Amino acid sequence: MFNKLKKYKGFKFVLPSFIGFLLLYIVPFFGGFKVSFSKTAFNKGFVGFTNYLYVLDSSAFQLAAKNTALFMIIAFPLIIVLSFFLALCIYELNISKVIKLFIVIPIAIPSAAVAGFFKRAFGVTGWNLLDSEYALFVVILIFLWKNTGYNLIIYLAGMSQINKSAIEAASIDGANYLEKLRYIIIPLLTPTTVIVGIITIINSFKVFKDILMIQGRYPNPKIYMLQHYLTNKYLSLKYHHLTAAAYIFTLVILAIVFLFLLMDRKYAKKVGEK
Repeated sequence: MFNKLKKYKGFKFVLPSFIGFLLLYIVPFFGGFKVSFSKTAFNKGFVGFTNYLYVLDSSAFQLAAKNTALFMIIAFPLIIVLSFFLALCIYELNISKVIKLFIVIPIAIPSAAVAGFFKRAFGVTGWNLLDSEYALFVVILIFLWKNTGYNLIIYLAGMSQINKSAIEAASIDGANYLEKLRYIIIPLLTPTTVIVGIITIINSFKVFKDILMIQGRYPNPKIYMLQHYLTNKYLSLKYHHLTAAAYIFTLVILAIVFLFLLMDRKYAKKVGEK
């Protein structure tokens, strides 16, 4: 009996966080369904999918969705490749501690300082990229600079768990480094890449905070993101549109995460068969 109680002893330490997560995230999330099908947040009359159709037909939402998708298409593969390459260099080579610190230190820098620096660097007269058609590339640069170090740490942790006997066996068989990288290192890091991918998706939506601090609620149309649309709907008290947009947004995120988990499951099954 005592052993059973001891087994579940650790749950009491996570219980406060679980209760807070339940009350502040899960309950409001499911509670918002009713609002998304209501005439307004203050008029509970059922209007079906009217709010969803309104959001999908909104030019502001379409602009935000296009910019967010473009940002993800460019930034996501860039940061995966960059963080993997840097982690591989650190893992294989004797990299200076100063360089390692330079790569990782952006994680600890406050967002306000980051926003202030990039606003001054790319928002000055004569070289004002933030107000030009190239503003999205500045946002991508901010994202890469802030999050590459975090992904790099995860990749290093994954590389440290690689079975070196497989690499040594490949070397004995005459495989060169590129062949070992393609057929051994990268496949064995598939679970790590899945984790990095999911975390990258989460962190990619946090870039809105930097844009908000640099250019406010209505920035350059080239960097008007989905979070801007949601924030502006919230501040204008249009909660019925906000919740409808939020659920559309959530479905897209869940679909992307599901693809990553499917890739991980496929890899696990393939390894299990071998």
